[in-house]
Amino acid sequence: MREANRSDHQAIREVIAAAYRQYALVLPPVVFDGYLADLLDLDSRADDSHLLVAERAGRVVGTVTFFEDAAREGLGWPSGWAGLRALAVDPAARGLGIGRMLMEACRDRARAAGAKVLCLHTASFMAAAVAIYQDMGFQRAPAFDFSPTGHLGVEADTDVRVIAYRLDLEQREVPPCG
Repeated sequence: MREANRSDHQAIREVIAAAYRQYALVLPPVVFDGYLADLLDLDSRADDSHLLVAERAGRVVGTVTFFEDAAREGLGWPSGWAGLRALAVDPAARGLGIGRMLMEACRDRARAAGAKVLCLHTASFMAAAVAIYQDMGFQRAPAFDFSPTGHLGVEADTDVRVIAYRLDLEQREVPPCG
């Protein structure tokens, strides 16, 4: 796992598109198209975040965007919380622990940055992701749920809720030596 560079962007977009393709049948087309376009717009979040990638055999197989200050993501999080977005694992590389590894990297970075909370948004139909989050100790934070249609500026007959999760980070004090 490493921080991405600009030369990784095409591979990252391919991983995101492949990972999220399964939701095209769940979301209304106008919502899915807007959502995918938003996820693929790496440049819009480049200044406010760290784009991480996981590689296997020299190929990008996973990615996540980490925000030291989740408020910079623009999705309603409080300042001082760390956040993550657009966790994606190539379907051919699922089941190898890559998603968990990327999540743990975000958790470790959040702790190192002194954040009290690591937060994220997802949807209930993203069952595999929700299972990872809950297994890692993330708890629902419904005060930060929202409608994607409003965020994406689209209208749809069916409203899908974006649901929020938070992980309270224990800041461990290191006892002095000697």
